[in-house]
Amino acid sequence: MPSKRFNSSERRPRFFELKFTTRIALVFGALGLLTLLVSMLYAYRAAEQSLDLEIHNALQQRQKTIENLVSIRLSLLDVYLQSSAANRIFSSIDNGNESGISMMAEDMAFMFQDSALGANLDIFFITNTNNELVYDAGLPLYDISAFFEEMRSPFLYANRWSLVNSGNLNALIKSVPLFDPATIQLKGYMFIGLAIGQNREFVADVAQQIDVDILKIGTNNKPWQRYSGVNFVSEPARFPLLGTVDKSNDVYLMRQVISLPNDINKIWAEVGLSADRFPSITETYQQTFYLLSGGFIVVLLIAASLIHISHTKNVARLMDFIREIQGGSRGVQYEKGGIKEYNQVGYAMQEMVHDLNIAATVFESAEGMIVTDPDQKILRVNRAFTEITGYSVSEALGRPLDFIQSDHNNAVFLREMNDALVNKGFWQGEVWNTRKNAEEYLQWISITAVQSESSEHVNNYVVTLIDATQRKAAENKITQLAFYDQLTGLPNRQLLMDRLNHAIAASVRQKRSGAILFIDLDDFKTLNDTRGHDAGDILLQQVADRLVNNVRKDDTVARIGGDEFIILLEDLDEDINIASQQVELLAEQLLKSLSAPYRILAIEYFSTLSIGITLFQGDQVSYEELLKQADLAMYQSKAAGRNTRRFFDPSMQARVLEHAELANDVRKGMTNKEFVLFFQPQIDTNLNIIGAEALIRWYHPTRGLVTPGHFIDVVEETGLILPLGQWVLDRACQVIAQWENASSTKNLTLSVNISARQLMQSDFVEQVMASLKRSGANPQRLKLELTESMLLNDVQDTILKMNLLGDQGVSFSLDDFGTGYSSLSYLRQLPLEQLKIDQSFVQDLENQTTIAQTIVTLAKGLDMSVIAEGVETEEQYRALALYGCEAYQGFYFGRPMPLNDFLARVEHHLGT
Repeated sequence: MPSKRFNSSERRPRFFELKFTTRIALVFGALGLLTLLVSMLYAYRAAEQSLDLEIHNALQQRQKTIENLVSIRLSLLDVYLQSSAANRIFSSIDNGNESGISMMAEDMAFMFQDSALGANLDIFFITNTNNELVYDAGLPLYDISAFFEEMRSPFLYANRWSLVNSGNLNALIKSVPLFDPATIQLKGYMFIGLAIGQNREFVADVAQQIDVDILKIGTNNKPWQRYSGVNFVSEPARFPLLGTVDKSNDVYLMRQVISLPNDINKIWAEVGLSADRFPSITETYQQTFYLLSGGFIVVLLIAASLIHISHTKNVARLMDFIREIQGGSRGVQYEKGGIKEYNQVGYAMQEMVHDLNIAATVFESAEGMIVTDPDQKILRVNRAFTEITGYSVSEALGRPLDFIQSDHNNAVFLREMNDALVNKGFWQGEVWNTRKNAEEYLQWISITAVQSESSEHVNNYVVTLIDATQRKAAENKITQLAFYDQLTGLPNRQLLMDRLNHAIAASVRQKRSGAILFIDLDDFKTLNDTRGHDAGDILLQQVADRLVNNVRKDDTVARIGGDEFIILLEDLDEDINIASQQVELLAEQLLKSLSAPYRILAIEYFSTLSIGITLFQGDQVSYEELLKQADLAMYQSKAAGRNTRRFFDPSMQARVLEHAELANDVRKGMTNKEFVLFFQPQIDTNLNIIGAEALIRWYHPTRGLVTPGHFIDVVEETGLILPLGQWVLDRACQVIAQWENASSTKNLTLSVNISARQLMQSDFVEQVMASLKRSGANPQRLKLELTESMLLNDVQDTILKMNLLGDQGVSFSLDDFGTGYSSLSYLRQLPLEQLKIDQSFVQDLENQTTIAQTIVTLAKGLDMSVIAEGVETEEQYRALALYGCEAYQGFYFGRPMPLNDFLARVEHHLGT
C-alpha cells in the first residue's frame, strides 16, 4: 500500500516533544555534564593510583632498608670473624692443649664484650679439620648440635655466607680456615653466624628501625619469625605474592626476597603498614563532585531558557515557510529574519524544492529506479521498475528491497555488498533477481547511499536496475568457446598459453621454479577404432577429472587436442633439483592414479600415460620452446616402453633416478642392517686415548664401504635422518654400556653427531634419555656434537633441551667451530663443554694460525675444553699443542675403525 502523507499543520504535538532550541540546550548540557562526570571520575581514579604508588614505594623502601640492615649486620660479623682469626696461633686445636683454646676464647669474649654487637652474637664456634666441634662461644639459646647434621664440609662455607637450615635453627654462617703460622698447616675452621630465623631481638630491632607494623622473616611458604605492633595482633589471612602489594585486615603487605651476599635468594621478608597511615580521598572528591555538578545544572537551566526565548520567533517564521511548501504553494519566498543560520536554511530549502522538481523528471527514465528509507524499505519506484519486475507500485511500496532478490545469491556476496554500502556508500554489480512470475534473471544494479548533510547517517538509498540477462549469457558463451575445451571443460591451448606466460613472468619476479607435464594417452587410437568415438570421449572426460583431482587448486590442467593434456605447475622450489623431485612425486602419483580401471559403456577399460617433463626458472626459454621440450620428453617416455615419465634434461633425469635409487637403497640398508659405527680415537696432550667419535659407515652390497658424504644429503632430504639418527644414538649408548664393563674403556667418552632435524623434534630429550635407559649407559660418557648452523633456529628451545640433558650428565661439543655463524652471545648462553676446531683450519695452519690460536684462547676464556679434528701430521699436532690445544683427532692418531679394532688399539696403548 502507498504510504499516506499528512499535512504538518494537522499534526498534534505529543507531550514529550521539545522545541529545537530546547533540544540543543539539553543536548549540550548533557554532554557538558557527562564531561564533568568523566573528569571527576578520572581525577578520582588518578588519586587512587597516586595512593597505590605511595603505598608501594613506602613498602618497597622498607624492603630495601631490611636488605641494608641485614647486609650491614653480616658485614660487621665478617669483620669480627676476620679480626678473630688473624694473628692467632691454633696449633693447640689438634694436640689436646685445652689451655691454649681457652685462652683464645677468653680473648675473643673480652673483645665482643666491648661491642654493641656482642649482645647479638648468635653463633660462634670452632671446628678441627675433621669437622668436630672444638669450641662453642655462641648464645646458649641456639643449640648447634643438630646444625652439624645439615652442614657439609667446612671448606664450602669458607669466606662466603651460606644459609643452613636445621630443625630448630635457621642461620646464615661463614667460616675462615685457621692455620698454624709456624707450619702453615690447616688446623681447623672458625665459624660465625646470624640466627636470622630465631633471633627475635634482631628482628624486633629491624622492625623498629624501619617503622613497620608487621614484619615477618621466612623462606618458601614457611615464616620463621613475626613481629607485630600492639594494634595488630591478628594474623593476615594469606601470603601476598612476591613483589606485589596486598591488603589484609586493614594492613598493606608486601613480601619480597631479600638480596644477600653470595647470591643467597631463599629468604623473604614481609612488611606491613596500617591503612591508618595513609589518607582517604573518597569523601573529599565526593563533596567536590556534588558542588560542581549542582552549580553546573543551575547555569545550564539559565542558558537553556535564554536560548529558547531568543530563537522561538525565528523558528516560527521558518516553520510557516515549510508549511506553505508542504501545502503545495508555488513561488513561495522565504521571509528573511534576524538570525543568519535560519535564513540560510530557508534559502537552502528554496533551492531544494527547485532541485526536487528536476529530480522528479529524471526519476521517470527508461531505467528501473527504487528509493528506500535507511532500513531499505521501498518508498518509491518508477514505471520502468514495474515493467522489468512485473510488480505494481502498490505491491512494491513498504516492502524490503531484497524481496526481489533470488536465492541464487550466496550469503558472502550479499555481505560484501552491504559492507561496500556501509564503508563507501556505493555499490554496483550483477545480481540475480526474481520477477513476479518467479523467473530468475540477471540485473546490473547500482546502489547509492544518500547521506545526511553531516554524513553521520544514511537518509535513503537510490537503486538503478538494468536487465543484463541476455548480455551476460552472450559473454559467457563467447568466453567458454574461446578459452575452454567443449568436451572436458578444461582450459584450451589459447588459455594455456596465456597462463603459461603469466607463470613465466611470476617465476622471474618470485625466483621460483615451474614445470610443464606433457601427457599423452597410450593406445588411445585403439579404443576409438574398436569402441567408437563416444567411448573415446568418455575416457577423455574421466581422464580430465582424474588429472584435476591429483593437482593443486592453483595448477592448470589443459587439453590441447586429441588425447594430449598439459599440466602447468607453478610456485615450485627455487632449487631446481628440489623442484624436479617435487615434479617426480606428482608424476608417480599420476601414473598410479590413472592406471586404475575406467568404466566406459558398461565395460572395464585400462589405460596408461606417457609423461614428458620440463622445468623452467625465469624467462630464459620461451613458452613455445618449453612445450617443444616437454613434447620431446614425452616421446622419450613412449620410446622407453610407455606408462612412464621422462625429464627433458638428460642429466637431470639421471640425477633424479640416482636420487631415488639411493634413497631406496638406504631404506633397504636399514632393514638389512647394513649400517655400522666406526670409531676414531680422540687423544689428549699426553697422547692418551680419552674417547672416540662415532662415525656411521654403510656396507653397500655392490658399492662396498660407503662414507656419509655420499648418502647423508639423500638421508636428510627424504627424512630418513630421523630413524637413522635414532639408530646411531641407540648403538652408541650400547657401546658406552659395553665399555663400562672394562677398566680400560670405562672412562672413555663417546661423541655422537646430532642432525638439525633430530634436535628440532619436540621429544628429542625424551629420545636421548630413552636410549640411555634402554642400554644402561652412563650419561656422563655421552657427548653430543652440534654444528653452528643448528643454533640459528629457535635458540631458546635449543638451550632448554641442552640444559635438560646437561642436568642428566650429557655433555655437548660445538662441531666445525668457526665455519658457520659464530656468535659470542650464543656461546655464553649455550651450556657447551667443548669447542671443536674445524679441520679446514688445521689443514691450513700456515695461513690460519691466528684463527686456531684465537679459538683455543676463546675456549679457555669461556671455561671450555678444545679439540682439533683433522690432525694428519706431526707438525700440525705440535703446532696445536704449542697453541694450548688440549685434545686431538685425525689420521695422525688413527683413522676411523671398527669397534673391535678400536678396543684392540686401546689395549695396545695401555700395554705400551
